Amino acid sequence: MKRILALILMLAVIGLLFLGINHRLKIRAKKKREAAYQAALRSYIQVLKPGMTRKEVEDYFQGKSVKFRQMCCVDALELSKRKSWDDLIKIGEEATPWFCSENNVYLAFQFIDDSEQQTGGWKADDLDTLKSITVYHWLEGCL
Repeated sequence: MKRILALILMLAVIGLLFLGINHRLKIRAKKKREAAYQAALRSYIQVLKPGMTRKEVEDYFQGKSVKFRQMCCVDALELSKRKSWDDLIKIGEEATPWFCSENNVYLAFQFIDDSEQQTGGWKADDLDTLKSITVYHWLEGCL
């Protein structure tokens, strides 16, 4: 009986040790990914400055063969103030929760429309100016 209890206790300790090591490795990997995202952000911030036009930014992307996509509303708090599309460059992927098919990480290039002609719809005008560049986590394909 004592052997069985000792074996169960040893298996429990090994299991807990395994879970602890696994957790530490996940934390270390996440920190490494975040450092890579910040390095990508710094590399673009050094070249692309706030105030540059959309055309200048997108010409830079094209010159470097960088694929990008556009979407509205990276910063949902400014939804009512802005009508310019934001540009997104995918820089990574994270683990997905069960209810989503993708958990992508982007650099978000947020633009503002400085013109006096704010039309009703969302648009991407060559004269929009770069407001900021941020790391943007986006869950996609969610239920």
